[in-house]
Amino acid sequence: MSAQPMNRSLYRLLEAVDQSRTLQMAVISAILLVSGLPLFSVIDDMVQHDVVLYRTVASDLARGIMPYRDRVLEYPPYAIPVFALPYLAGEAHYAESFKLCAIIADTVVKCLLLGFGLRENKGIRSLIPLALYALAVPFMRYFYLQRYDVFPALISVASIWLFARGRYCWSGVTLAVGIGMKLYPAVFLPILLVLAVQRRKSRPFLVGLVAGIAPLVLSSLFAPWWRFMSYHAERGLQVESLYSSILWMTHHFGVTNPKWTGGHGCMELHGPAADALLPWAKLCFAGTVSISVFVACLAAKRSWQLSASGIARLLLLPLLGFVAFNQVLSPQYMIWLLPVAAMAGFKGIYVPLALSIAAMLTPTFYPVPDYMEGINFSETAGLVLRNTILVVAWCVLMLQTIRLAREAGKQQLIQPTGVL
Repeated sequence: MSAQPMNRSLYRLLEAVDQSRTLQMAVISAILLVSGLPLFSVIDDMVQHDVVLYRTVASDLARGIMPYRDRVLEYPPYAIPVFALPYLAGEAHYAESFKLCAIIADTVVKCLLLGFGLRENKGIRSLIPLALYALAVPFMRYFYLQRYDVFPALISVASIWLFARGRYCWSGVTLAVGIGMKLYPAVFLPILLVLAVQRRKSRPFLVGLVAGIAPLVLSSLFAPWWRFMSYHAERGLQVESLYSSILWMTHHFGVTNPKWTGGHGCMELHGPAADALLPWAKLCFAGTVSISVFVACLAAKRSWQLSASGIARLLLLPLLGFVAFNQVLSPQYMIWLLPVAAMAGFKGIYVPLALSIAAMLTPTFYPVPDYMEGINFSETAGLVLRNTILVVAWCVLMLQTIRLAREAGKQQLIQPTGVL
């Protein structure tokens, strides 16, 4: 069959899906089944260290042992309710209850992305955000239900969705909760604040933000929760980070000899080369995130009437910088990126698609049999490829955002009151 008839057939199929609600529901159901069934297959898997830690925190809290004051805890305070909720089903059933909560959160994320897509677009294109996120999830199934990262991801999606719909106060509340649950949503704050100021909605946004932060301020009177930051300040180069992947690849070529060792709840690289690289990695991380936030804020100031997808694209830039150049890049960090990237899919498919593919590469290096001793050459190649995709995606997104800011600036010179 020639290419032209095949293209006609594909076009007719897509046209039929666009015009048929039944076919659209069938595609949605297929996406959800492909994404959901693999998760149910790992419900009975052995309980991993993270869930054991969550259960211990909840158990200690029930016995009056206060986090941060009486025990070390590396998570922000709003993570504690997430850890405590499954404990209501009893300590013996904690693992199953936690996994059920993760499945519920995953379902809500997918529903939000589906609703977002249907509101932003029509036909088969409306399913792009759901597909970009959902089809990558099965590749992370080993840890997806045994980490709490899906919960801050849900809060982040909700904050963007509420902001785009004009619910600025609630967006501020959810953003504050997200920051208190997992620190990374803090990179969204300057950009959303600039957008709120430009839209003359800074007051409700800040009121919501203060309301969300208030419990943190009150809790500081009896729980020194800021101590969780000291735990992270002491961390070395986590083995899956950009820097470690390159260093470990040079190890396979006999150039360096770093040590693959456990530390701070994960595997890290140590040795003369790794220890010398660590301060430069921290500097690169801080610089990349700062530049990303600045460029995104500049674009937000000049093109403030963006759609939800446009807002997500601006927020994705600093978030991607936060993940790709971090000295710690655990596999579950991809859960942070995917829903925001999926929302940005209507403003250019290539970067979000690349991030979904990067997430799909996870099983090539984690989990693998030799993970605790040091991954082999082919596994290291998969890790380097994943990290390369993240860095290239950040570069492309940075160029796109700079171009957006320039075009918006030119339009303001022509028509000062115009909007994009």
